[in-house]
Amino acid sequence: MNKVFVFLPNIIGYVRIILYLASFICHTLSHWQLCIILYSLGFVLDEFDGRAARILNQNTNFGASLDMVADRSATAGLCLILAQLYPNYALAFILLIALDISSHYYLIYATGMVGNSSHKDTANWSQNWLMNLYYGNKPFMDVLITGNELFYIFLYIAHYSVSLSLSWMGWNLSFWQVAIFACLPIYLLKQTTNIFQLQSAARKIASLDLANMANREKKTD
Repeated sequence: MNKVFVFLPNIIGYVRIILYLASFICHTLSHWQLCIILYSLGFVLDEFDGRAARILNQNTNFGASLDMVADRSATAGLCLILAQLYPNYALAFILLIALDISSHYYLIYATGMVGNSSHKDTANWSQNWLMNLYYGNKPFMDVLITGNELFYIFLYIAHYSVSLSLSWMGWNLSFWQVAIFACLPIYLLKQTTNIFQLQSAARKIASLDLANMANREKKTD
């Protein structure tokens, strides 16, 4: 067996996928507390697979692909659940899933065409200031990713949990609703990043296509 499959970062990736799957199963069985606990554990482990890869020098393309699949599958799964819990916003969640998957797919495709080893090297070729900040500053990236996930998690909890209400300017908001509004600016910035990511990657792919076409025309002349 290829030893890459049993590198510690990849084992963490397998555990994450199992946790997410178990989380979604718990939701279908109406165990919402266990659902969100397992989902949150899967999200927290996302920080440790990268650290393990750096410490053990086990950075691999397989691990990067596994991490991407786990992230995209988890977000899509939770958005589908939220579309069920908040049917009036189902279309919005569907569009968010499409944006998340398509922007990362285009990014990975552009990364391969450029010849970089990781999509996190986007700052080397992207001309978008937000993309450069996002992929060039890990603390900024971590804040946006964490705020994005917490926004979804708090939306899920708010549907089920009745907590202490807070009054502000005539509004009565539960604790979880306050938490949702607190994460909203970060969440919107993350979605803006996804839009710019899709745009930048698409432009890069198209520009490389033009360059390749020009090279082929020179060879035929």
